[in-house]
Amino acid sequence: MNRLLLVILCLFSIIALSKAQNNISKLEKRLKTEKGKDKYETLYKLSKLYLTISPKKSIDYGNQAYDMAKKLKKQSMQANALNLIGTAYYKQKKYKSAIKYYEKELAIRKKLRQRVSKAKTLYNIGSVYEANNKEKKAFTAYKQALKAAKAIKYPGLVYKNYESIIRIYASQKNYKEAFTYLQEYNNYKGKAKGSYTKRKIDILETKYEEGKKELEEKESELNLIDSTLSIVQDEKEILEDEKEILEDEKETLKDDTIRKSLKISNLSTETKEQKLTIAEQEEEVRTQRQWLIAFASFFMVILIFSILLYKLYKAKKKANKILALQNAEIIEKNEEILIQSEQLLQRNRKIENQKKELEEQSEELEKHWNIALKSKAVILDSINYAKKIQKAVFPSTEYINEVLDDYFLLFKPRDIVSGDFYWIKKIENSIIIATADCTGHGVPGAFMSMLGTSFLNEIVRPRNMENTGEVLNLLRHKVKNSLGQKGRKNEAKDGMDMALYSINTETLELHYSGAHNPLYIIRENSEEELTILKADRQPIGIHIIEKEFTNHKYQLQKGDCLYTFSDGYTDQFGGEQGRKYKVKSFQEVLLANYKKPMSEQKEILNTNYEKWIGNKHNQIDDILVLGMKV
Repeated sequence: MNRLLLVILCLFSIIALSKAQNNISKLEKRLKTEKGKDKYETLYKLSKLYLTISPKKSIDYGNQAYDMAKKLKKQSMQANALNLIGTAYYKQKKYKSAIKYYEKELAIRKKLRQRVSKAKTLYNIGSVYEANNKEKKAFTAYKQALKAAKAIKYPGLVYKNYESIIRIYASQKNYKEAFTYLQEYNNYKGKAKGSYTKRKIDILETKYEEGKKELEEKESELNLIDSTLSIVQDEKEILEDEKEILEDEKETLKDDTIRKSLKISNLSTETKEQKLTIAEQEEEVRTQRQWLIAFASFFMVILIFSILLYKLYKAKKKANKILALQNAEIIEKNEEILIQSEQLLQRNRKIENQKKELEEQSEELEKHWNIALKSKAVILDSINYAKKIQKAVFPSTEYINEVLDDYFLLFKPRDIVSGDFYWIKKIENSIIIATADCTGHGVPGAFMSMLGTSFLNEIVRPRNMENTGEVLNLLRHKVKNSLGQKGRKNEAKDGMDMALYSINTETLELHYSGAHNPLYIIRENSEEELTILKADRQPIGIHIIEKEFTNHKYQLQKGDCLYTFSDGYTDQFGGEQGRKYKVKSFQEVLLANYKKPMSEQKEILNTNYEKWIGNKHNQIDDILVLGMKV
């Protein structure tokens, strides 16, 4: 008889292993061509399949799935991958590593408010601590999981946590606490499902009243029955976990739906992929249900043989009493299996309803997507038209070429329109140049830049070419009046930073004034030093302490190189460590290349910027650098 059982067990193991290996081969072939979310799904399935076959490979694929989820910026996917990695370490009895990954998963579940997954993760943490004989920490985790499971009305998880807490109290021989929790467990579970629990309560009452010795004999009898049915229970819990994964994905999809209003361009594609994933999982559930029926039949046969063997083993001692107890418990187990089967059918119905809801959501999202596309097109048309207007306000290339001989202009708006602007004008024998950085960028910055350009055209006249500080004073007055800035509390501090200088083309005398933005002058000599005309530390706009702008005078020579710029270049994050470029690095580039033609200097600055920002970083501000040679 033992040989027959062994042959049947081996046959089922071979069939299951063969199916798993076939699925693994198909998934590993698909992995070579897949990208993005599809690749993550395949890595996740491989990690899951390897859990029982090879935990080490499961960890490897789990880590790859986690890295892919980080690239996709999907925190729910990251949490699912961390769960598999923690489970694989648990199977290897590497408890510290298992706790580490479960706690990382728990942090994400809390952040995403995934209450079901959070409760399950707390239960997993308690199981690891219990296996590692850290009963105090196990108690803490189980009790938190019990509270969370009750809050979300998750009966299956409530039962597991009660049973775990009772089991630890019983192992500590603290029968009073064990009995108390069994009463809570029985009250929660209800009379319909409480017959088996009532039997355990009776046993614990006997232990508590009659003594430890008789209790241990009765528990050993129950443990034998539990061990014969544990495999069936494990299979059902696996199927239940599969169903709960679908519920977690539904909750994740709801959370994503709220955030996807800002990323509407990806919603339609992701929803279709979600539908395909649910269809695949439903197929897996149907297959697992067929396997469950087969395994249930197989384990029922094992149960019958186990009962016969147990009867022979205990024939000389309390045979009639033990047989009666076993028969009663077998009936109770069968009733529980029938109840669990009914619960499984109910969950299948829920999944069907969820599928219909997802299809309806998909249709609704497609409608929103079409509306968003139309709105986006209208907005982009308006901004592009604003760009044409802004370009028309700026000095034309032809005009600049007439005024300046050797110069370069590096102008890189962050968005379509820019908050940085440049202004160049020749009046009689003076050339006046301004480079400015307005508050903000994009459309708000563009409005400010047009105000600045308009005001400069009104202010600058031949009479004040030799006092650039007076120009900035008048400009500040106009900006404050136009924005209604009175220095009131909580008032907007909009304004602009600017470098303004005037060059007399006959005497080469320079007048400069600045609001935060300095003027760099490099003269070719043996020392090759960079001269900085410093700006006043106040903007053109409302300020706490306002003072007259300083008018700097400087005698230029032919061949001198002048540079003014906004802070977009020097504040850009980049490089391997993601640091700011900084002013010192910018000065070093200018000193190293000032002897080269201005057009070549522009290319060097632009290439240096593109290399610094690379593929890992985005442009954070508008960029403006203007260089000219006297």
